[in-house]
Amino acid sequence: MSRVYVDKSIDFRIIERYPAHMLARVLARKAQRRMLRTVGCVTLPERAVMYNGVVVFDTPKLHGEGITVGADYLRALVTLGFTRCDRIFEFCAGPGYIGYSLLANGFCERLTLADINPVAVKMARRTAAYNGIESLVNIYQSDVLDGIPVEEQWNLVVSNPPHFLPRDASDTNIRAFDPDWRIHRRFYASIRKFMKPGGHVVMQENSHGSSEGIFKPMIESGGGTFVTSCPEKDVRGHSNGMYYMVSCW
Repeated sequence: MSRVYVDKSIDFRIIERYPAHMLARVLARKAQRRMLRTVGCVTLPERAVMYNGVVVFDTPKLHGEGITVGADYLRALVTLGFTRCDRIFEFCAGPGYIGYSLLANGFCERLTLADINPVAVKMARRTAAYNGIESLVNIYQSDVLDGIPVEEQWNLVVSNPPHFLPRDASDTNIRAFDPDWRIHRRFYASIRKFMKPGGHVVMQENSHGSSEGIFKPMIESGGGTFVTSCPEKDVRGHSNGMYYMVSCW
């Protein structure tokens, strides 16, 4: 006989705003997700975040700015004129905050996630299994795009990649630093073969670490077309130092 456990270790945070007609459904989903039906005790990550009813798991070391970025990317894409599409890929996905947020809000039919960190990949797979959406999500452990089969074809690529050049040998955090922009260079050199005709890449960058002039030649060298860059704004409409690089492939 199954026993019901309420896992109080999970920090559920609803970080989306919902229309009034959706609120009851969202709250019902939230309550349902809190109740874990299992034969025995369940060990779960220490933290989780909810996007429109989809619970995304992470660990303390993965728990970063992607949580807020995931919630904001939908607004940014709509502002940039993007609409619902078939397939989205999140590059440097970590546990998949951005991708799962877009999938949960109906912005794509299918999602692909990839990251070099095996712990992040494990959490992304846990999320897909827990929410029962494994058939909608492909997840790869990959060094840039090397571990992804060319059969993957995307309409839109999104990412919150490393934003800064290292200052010295102590700057080794791969989530923050991209030495000589090698990750960006490799990405833009190989992304074209994965893109459906007319597909777009929207990369979130940090103006304190880069400018569009750094990435535009990489885009053009890889066979893409630079479309625009635009500053990200906070809820008050003020620039927060981040910006989006948009390219067409």
